[in-house]
Amino acid sequence: MTASRDPDRLIQAFLDEGEEQLDDRIYDTVRASIEQQRQRVVIGPWSTPSMNKFVTFGLAAAAVVVAVLIGAQLFGSPGGGLGSPPSPSATAEPTPSPSAETGAPPLTQTFTSAQHGYSVSIPEAWTAEAATEPWTGPFPLSFTVPQVDFLYDPVLEHDLFLAIASQPTGDSTPEDWVAEQMASEEGCGTATLPVTVDGASGLIGGESCSVAVVTTAGRGYWIQLYTGSGAPVTTYDESWFEEVLATVQLSPEDAVDAGPSPSP
Repeated sequence: MTASRDPDRLIQAFLDEGEEQLDDRIYDTVRASIEQQRQRVVIGPWSTPSMNKFVTFGLAAAAVVVAVLIGAQLFGSPGGGLGSPPSPSATAEPTPSPSAETGAPPLTQTFTSAQHGYSVSIPEAWTAEAATEPWTGPFPLSFTVPQVDFLYDPVLEHDLFLAIASQPTGDSTPEDWVAEQMASEEGCGTATLPVTVDGASGLIGGESCSVAVVTTAGRGYWIQLYTGSGAPVTTYDESWFEEVLATVQLSPEDAVDAGPSPSP
């Protein structure tokens, strides 16, 4: 047996062209097939030594390919090689972007302030902490102080709430009273725009300062949206604040400036 027609070497030469591994049963089948091809010597007046060599080698190589294909189909290859179906590529289901939000809940609950004379629509699940004292002086924004109506998310509480109060404008003109409130510590300074709330004129903060200050019938109203670090600010933004303002109904004649009468 010459080295060029050795079955083991032919199989190894075939395998050297790739990185596949053959199962032992496939290997034995291929080897036996080559041995059979090797023993079928072509004799005839037309054959020559060189032709016999190439024919024998061609038959052996063909046997290798056929045996590998058939064997791999029957037995499978241990490493998912030739003949085994391609493993399906892992296709991950698209996941919603964490930046995608469902939006703020609808404004289906109405709160009416007996202290400050107005009504407003808020989300159904929100909690209302009504004021029990009149608002005087600078606007106090400490959470749940008694001079202010606090309407807030029961989960986020002081990180997401509306703060609303009113007071008489006194001797100040509407323009002066509004400007004074906006210039206060809790106001928006000069970064403001004109706004109208239920027919009352005033100013609203710009540059993410969600404060609206308006006057009507000698009474001034402060309406503020506060969003802390825990609030989804992209949902409860200026647009949402404007939606809330659109539901406000002002009733300055119903406001109580002296505070509720003490219980007997």
